[in-house]
Amino acid sequence: MSDQFVPSPPRAKSVSAPTAAIPVGSMSRSLPATRMTVPPSSAAPSAGPGTMSAGEFGCSLVVHGPAVIDSGEMADLVARLRPVRVTVAGVMARCAAEEHGLAACWTGERPSAALARDRAAVLLNRGRDSISGRVFGEEVACRLGRPLVHLECADRVVIAWDGADGWPIAQRLGWPLEQCRAEPAAATGNRRTIRGCRPGDPVMVDGLVIGRATAPEVRLTSGGEVITAEAGCVVRRHGVEKLRRRGPIRLAGAWCTAGTLRDATPRSASGRSRTGRVLVLDHDAIGLYRALDEHVCGVLAIGDDTTAALLHLGVHLDLPVFGVTDGDGDGLVAGKGAPGSVVVRAISERDDDLGGELAVRLDGGPVEWDRFVAELLGYLGDRVRVIG
Repeated sequence: MSDQFVPSPPRAKSVSAPTAAIPVGSMSRSLPATRMTVPPSSAAPSAGPGTMSAGEFGCSLVVHGPAVIDSGEMADLVARLRPVRVTVAGVMARCAAEEHGLAACWTGERPSAALARDRAAVLLNRGRDSISGRVFGEEVACRLGRPLVHLECADRVVIAWDGADGWPIAQRLGWPLEQCRAEPAAATGNRRTIRGCRPGDPVMVDGLVIGRATAPEVRLTSGGEVITAEAGCVVRRHGVEKLRRRGPIRLAGAWCTAGTLRDATPRSASGRSRTGRVLVLDHDAIGLYRALDEHVCGVLAIGDDTTAALLHLGVHLDLPVFGVTDGDGDGLVAGKGAPGSVVVRAISERDDDLGGELAVRLDGGPVEWDRFVAELLGYLGDRVRVIG
């Protein structure tokens, strides 16, 4: 997916918000080999715009997840490093950047894919602790297959993976520099190990929740049809079924993570017309940004976790959601949605079937949102219960 520009909305202000937790987890095993404290450069500026010529290091930033944005650290580091380009990876990162009024490009790809296109790119991350931050960094470095400079905000350290030159940035920031080597996991067939988990974390494979972690390490295996937990996870069959519909399950190449998507409360907005097209997003929250334009007045969301994510994203977009759920949600993200949002829970049917039935009733033409919602509720009758 090509990068898209995330404009700085005039209504938003760049201020710090409570630190948010992000999904972390990978096949990582190694810890830093060496660590040195780097004194700040005598020319190092205080954070703020205009303190340093643009692109002095010639680097760009690839920002993973919303946590480093919600904490205010991305804004601080952009002001101090003045990168030539900033790319935020993931829908929640884009949401956070828009809410904080930060101009950046956006990609729905993995961070490693964005980094691969730019050899001068530096990874910016905030794990929920120092260990999980390194676990994630090593996962990215292994996928990237080249030296990587990683700014880890959990403990404010520059990590130089596989011989990368992190000294100039470490000196500029006055952060410690760690030299580390990424160790690829041994080839073990169609299986994955996810580390850095916390008991109760939702476990995701390519964006779909397939279970919950019960230990710091989750070990999964698959024959292509189902997923079996060898350790550390209670598998959710319905989630695995949804994953299988996309094709044979290939864990070795999948993006596997554990944890919530964002903890910060979304910021509200107003001004979107309540007349227009309705997007249908079936277990595909990331599809919102692929299809959203000024003619969209609302979203028909199918699936508990998809509904939760879209309710959160819709707040700052002033985009109401009609969510169809069946009660198997995993608390990936908080948010009650923009005004006009309604969530229903199927009484005895699956959200997939009920949502598909509603989707075929749409002809793609414009609707008036409140009337549209009333018609759906009337059509569904006692087959659902309104829960939000």
